[in-house]
Amino acid sequence: MAKKVSKKKSKELSGYVFVGFFFLGLVAGAIYGRYDLGALAGLAMGFIASALVRMKY
Repeated sequence: MAKKVSKKKSKELSGYVFVGFFFLGLVAGAIYGRYDLGALAGLAMGFIASALVRMKY
């Protein structure tokens, strides 16, 4: 089981996860020459991942 952390730490962690996935999407978009689609995919993945992190912690 995941260790329970404070609400503030949970929000901070989910923010880091969101920004990390956003930048991964930008890098993937840069590789294929489509920054807009990379950013969109990064935002979508980051939103889902940050929601999962907040549910878990």
